[in-house]
Amino acid sequence: MTSTPIPPCWSRAEIQIAAQVDAGGLDIGDPASDAVFSAVHQSVPLARRTKAGVNQPVTEGDVLRDLCQPLNSNEPHIRFITGRVGTGKSHLVRWLSIHAPRRDDWHVVYIEKRNTSLRRIIECVLEGINTPTADNIRVRLAQAASRVTTVQEAMLALLNHLHRMVQFDDTPAIQNMSGEDLRAIRERLARLVGDYSFKQQLSRSGGPIERIARLAKDGHGPEADVDAEDLHIGEADLRINPDDFADFTDDFQRKIREFVTNRAFRAAAAAVLDYYLPRAIAEVFTGSASDLLQVFEDVRAELARRGHELVLFIEDLVLLHGIDAQLAQALTVPARANLCRIRAAIAVTSGYLDDRYATFADRGIHYTMDVDLAEVQSADLRSFVGKYLNAGRIGRHVLAAAAQAGDEVPNACTDCIYRDRCHPVFGVTHEGHGLFPFNGAAVDRLITLASPKGGFDPRNILREVIREPLEVAEDELSKPGEFPSARFASGLEPTRLSVPVEVRDTITRQSSTPQPEISLRAFYATNPPVVDDHMRRIADVFGVRLTDIGEAGAAPATPEEPVAPAPASVHEIDKWVGGVRLGANPSQKIRRWILDALAARLQSGPHGINVKRSGTSILVGPVTIKTSNVWVDNSAGGGSTPPDSLTMKFFPNDRDAVLLKGVLAASGNLAGPNGGRWFFELQTRLAALEAEIVEHVRRETSSRLGPALAILGVLSRVDGRRVESPGQALGVMIRPKRPDPLNPGMAKFLDEVARQRTSALSVVRDNLTQRKSDGAPSIFDAGAVLKDLMRYAQLTQLPPELRTQSETRVSVRGFHDAQSSAADSLWRPVRDSLREIGQHIVEGEDLQEALTTMDRLVSQAHRESVLADAGAKATYDRLRDKVTDEQLSLLRRLTKLLPSVADPGAIWHLTVDPSPALADLLNYWRLCDHILHSLRDTSSTPSGASDTYDRARLQRALRELADTLEGLGKQ
Repeated sequence: MTSTPIPPCWSRAEIQIAAQVDAGGLDIGDPASDAVFSAVHQSVPLARRTKAGVNQPVTEGDVLRDLCQPLNSNEPHIRFITGRVGTGKSHLVRWLSIHAPRRDDWHVVYIEKRNTSLRRIIECVLEGINTPTADNIRVRLAQAASRVTTVQEAMLALLNHLHRMVQFDDTPAIQNMSGEDLRAIRERLARLVGDYSFKQQLSRSGGPIERIARLAKDGHGPEADVDAEDLHIGEADLRINPDDFADFTDDFQRKIREFVTNRAFRAAAAAVLDYYLPRAIAEVFTGSASDLLQVFEDVRAELARRGHELVLFIEDLVLLHGIDAQLAQALTVPARANLCRIRAAIAVTSGYLDDRYATFADRGIHYTMDVDLAEVQSADLRSFVGKYLNAGRIGRHVLAAAAQAGDEVPNACTDCIYRDRCHPVFGVTHEGHGLFPFNGAAVDRLITLASPKGGFDPRNILREVIREPLEVAEDELSKPGEFPSARFASGLEPTRLSVPVEVRDTITRQSSTPQPEISLRAFYATNPPVVDDHMRRIADVFGVRLTDIGEAGAAPATPEEPVAPAPASVHEIDKWVGGVRLGANPSQKIRRWILDALAARLQSGPHGINVKRSGTSILVGPVTIKTSNVWVDNSAGGGSTPPDSLTMKFFPNDRDAVLLKGVLAASGNLAGPNGGRWFFELQTRLAALEAEIVEHVRRETSSRLGPALAILGVLSRVDGRRVESPGQALGVMIRPKRPDPLNPGMAKFLDEVARQRTSALSVVRDNLTQRKSDGAPSIFDAGAVLKDLMRYAQLTQLPPELRTQSETRVSVRGFHDAQSSAADSLWRPVRDSLREIGQHIVEGEDLQEALTTMDRLVSQAHRESVLADAGAKATYDRLRDKVTDEQLSLLRRLTKLLPSVADPGAIWHLTVDPSPALADLLNYWRLCDHILHSLRDTSSTPSGASDTYDRARLQRALRELADTLEGLGKQ
């Protein structure tokens, strides 16, 4: 490799001056600026547009001769230079002004774009005119300027003028609005524009009024791109935030909401404001008494008196917004004895005159600079770049000195010590200007990229082909192997589409200078991305090592030869890396292929989890993997944001692009874009995703199995069998036996929660069984929960920590609510029965002893015939026979449980309905009370009769009564 690189041979400051994006950036009348302008000027194709709309090719010399021809008519001699933004209209106007003859009878007025306010424009027209009228106008201009010294003052004044005109002007028609419709719009709009807060919204920073006021007051800077629409008010400018009016009256807020939501009204309002905008601008910035027609008439009258012509050069008519209508009218007035002749060269954006000033446009000849890039010779394009490079190398002061001496433009390459090495490698223009640090291919390709719509765009070429790449080169050329880095031409083609992603990926992996090599292949190669001998020599100068990727060699190219644009056919993945959205068809193919591969890995892996396909998704235990989990950035059909986890993400970079190219090619040649390496790298990613999914499924399994097993455990309590091992517990939980007979209320509850039970069983099945390929689930594996089964089987209700879980497959909250409701419903009649029985017996009473005493009492009373009812004994015996030890035991158990029946788990004590047994007991104790009450009057008790008694008193009373009856019998 070459040990001494070629250093930057230009000055950044000089390049910035020479390559300003607009000719308006160069000072008018400054020798250095004029010298730079002449040094960089390059003739380009022009056309004269006929009345029939046909373009006839002309040269700039033809335009100059046409403009400067002797005038034999009194009609204004107007020549319009039209073209799209950035085509060089202002540059041509300046060239015409420089090369026009200097005649004593010409009064030349040059209106430049840079920092030209409306006041300055009128002052330029008045320059050299010292009449009383002219002096009076200057005074009024100064007064107007003193009233608006800041942009804020200008905005307020502009809005106040608009408000007055909208409310009081009586123009009968504006666009397609007239009559009552126009009157209604004026009335509604005046109410809004007159409001302080609405004015604040319109004059917000970056808003429409600030933009227009700043341009009218101060003009625009040399680097600014001013769109004609920036000088008008459109519907989009009136989109406001209704929240800023929250403190206003309801009526005004209603008007604001109507304004915000009614696009048709906003469009009409914008049309009305825009109609009055030029008048308002003129009144604010030039004074209400300043009439441009009168100004021109006064100037022309003075020039006619002197025997002079008025010659106007206007760099951009669009920037005269506010006085352009008056100017157009003034320039159409023919000459007469007291008005001088006019000739003018006016630059104007294509279409501007067509929409607004058709009559004015018809008065002049139109030359267009809207030419296709293909119409400009490749050699001329290289010369265009070469002249700017030379101006940046020479500098404005040397250029000015040469111009003053009458010498030709100097060539910086003439005395350069690197010339013999540089020119053969990088190439040279027809004028002898070296193209370093570009070559011919790079210039051609960069200019093509800087002209995306196919038109010649000098402004964008200056910015994107000359200024920015040279700044990068100046920063990097001193370090071998750095230039041209990824920063080079990043605004034009950051992804280097002419170099396929698989080539970029290979270079990135193998090269020590990957980005410079990719840039060289993309821009400097004759046939990108193939390396040829010419590019090897360039790489040697830049210190860039080229990678051997087994490509076919290319014949050396002559630097001066035009290089064909990059091939139009670009792989969709390469376009995706370049920022183009990947279409739905390839995106879906990629996602489905990756899901298929992932499903195969999961189904054949030793993970012990259930895997099955459901449409385009994969069900892995409780987890669903969808096509959206394969997230391809900037692609169709994948959603705007990826899922939070379990994703495989692909971004528009070379490495990921190679993988996606491989996937798309997998149905054909599995080798894919890089000999099959993509497949193994993709398998590595799939393995990582597989491991993440398995771990996630296991966590999900644990979290989902808990609620499911808890529900099954709670429901297994209906079985009643005692379990002593995890195996028994699992069997009871899966298949619990219901008692016969089953409490009907319990059966109803079990039916209500059947859905939760089924869901719980499904969760258990999906998480504790394994499926091989597409077969049925098998191999019940409870090992993961074996140690917890006994705990789950002993639950009577869901633990508090599970009751509020937001489970998607098992509604634990619904289950708990259903159990609570059922428990309350089942226990309610039981509580009522127990409370009623409690009125007849005392808590803790020896019921068996009470029964024995009662039996003895009834028998004695029956024998002595002291029972009030003859059939009482038989009734007693019938009810007594229904009272069993089991019923007494049930009564004791339920009475003991009564304080805790609010607990939903208490429902399982009512698996068998206790109501019949409680009814028998209640009937028996009611009869006993009846018998005792009937015998009370025939016996005396130590404490007297009472409807209530405690256990000791009952026992004493019964014994005393029995003894009394037995004594009466003996007597």
